[in-house]
Amino acid sequence: GYGIAAQALTAVIRAYDGRGPDTMLTSNILSTLELSSPDELIGWTYVDPSWARIAALVPVVVSCAEAGDEVANKILQDSVEELALSVKAVVQRLSLSGEDGKHSFPLVMVGGVLEANRRWDIGREVVKCILRDYPGAVPIRPKVEPAVGAALLAWNSFMNAR
Repeated sequence: GYGIAAQALTAVIRAYDGRGPDTMLTSNILSTLELSSPDELIGWTYVDPSWARIAALVPVVVSCAEAGDEVANKILQDSVEELALSVKAVVQRLSLSGEDGKHSFPLVMVGGVLEANRRWDIGREVVKCILRDYPGAVPIRPKVEPAVGAALLAWNSFMNAR
């Protein structure tokens, strides 16, 4: 989520100084943060640059994309493609899909950014990108915290290797 929000903040600054196209992100982010000008974004960012604080702007980006903002849609689409590329790299490196790329493997979907929204379902879009190359991917949305899921996967791997 942080990367999406950081790109949105950059887009607002670029629109403000004339290096980028106008975007709904400007008014919506300023309103959400109760700021009056993009000039104030730099100060807002430096006061507390924590990942969670910045990532909390993702719903604003999704909302703007759903309302038809081209800049917000491009940010989300680029993020989907980058996340899918990262997953594909892991699948290849760990040979999760077998030599033919068709073997079944779990694709564990965790994190707030992958939760469904009205029109812009980032998780669904990532899965579609991955399934094009790895049709054996089985998306799983666990009902436990990511750390618990990672521990269970490690335990299963350990037990199967014995």
